[in-house]
Amino acid sequence: MTNKKPSQEITHYVDASMYEAEPPLEDRVPRVTLLSATPDPLGALSAACAMYEGRVIRNLNELTDDDRKHYWEQVQKTHLKAPLEFIDLHFMVENVSRAFTHQMVRQRTAVYAQESLRFAVKEQIDARPGPLIAEHPDALEIWSDTMQSLWGTYHELIQLGMPAEEARGILPHDTMTRLNFKTNLRNLADHLGNRLCTQAQFEWRMVATAMRSAIMEYKGPYLGHPNDASSTLPGRDPHTNWQFRHIAESNLFQPVCFTMGHCPFNASFDRGCTIRQRVDAGRFDEIRTSEWLADPKAAFQ
Repeated sequence: MTNKKPSQEITHYVDASMYEAEPPLEDRVPRVTLLSATPDPLGALSAACAMYEGRVIRNLNELTDDDRKHYWEQVQKTHLKAPLEFIDLHFMVENVSRAFTHQMVRQRTAVYAQESLRFAVKEQIDARPGPLIAEHPDALEIWSDTMQSLWGTYHELIQLGMPAEEARGILPHDTMTRLNFKTNLRNLADHLGNRLCTQAQFEWRMVATAMRSAIMEYKGPYLGHPNDASSTLPGRDPHTNWQFRHIAESNLFQPVCFTMGHCPFNASFDRGCTIRQRVDAGRFDEIRTSEWLADPKAAFQ
């Protein structure tokens, strides 16, 4: 790296398509926002389930909230998961690393629109260390010094009139990014089941937790149903859709082994797991959520 300091003067980007990226969020932890979703998710699911029983639904108002709860419970008891595909979810995912999104976009049953480092110029240092580096003072110092050097070089190249698509080549996998992510509930549940396994990169557990919270907090328009007397009860929040809380509080957001009843990662090239023995013995009641969700070393065996 040259010792010449980057000019502090305003530089016109060499490529007219380049622009300054939106600054990173201050808290530097993954953040997920549910931008839009199927407005009556359990109604859409129930209409599909009802067809299995020969019940034809031509208007979702024909379904009561009890119907919605009933069919949601029944979907958890069958291997037929197609009804979950009638629930669409569109997320904005922020403060995640490029390493994470390299993995995320491998889900072929989703669509993405990601911030592009070809054109979005990162004017600020925009990276986050992994949890183990962050907890180790000496490792964190080394990481931070290296980041300062890399980002200084990146900014110098931009100031010298180099296009962002070339300057980005020196940026690390820890560079943070954001993207739109649209999928349906079946494919999200299938994908997170694998990614919440202790073998997966720890960042997945952080993002999955944020996704669950985003669904829980989603305030879509409340849909009143004339066949359900509780829809008009005094004090009912007209802007909160209870259905999304119902989905978020379900058991969809857990490792695949909880669904299958055994660990499906037992190949010679699979990693270890601190809960595998209890899973394979069916002792799920002995497993604390924090063991697989909050421990970045749960696969270090």
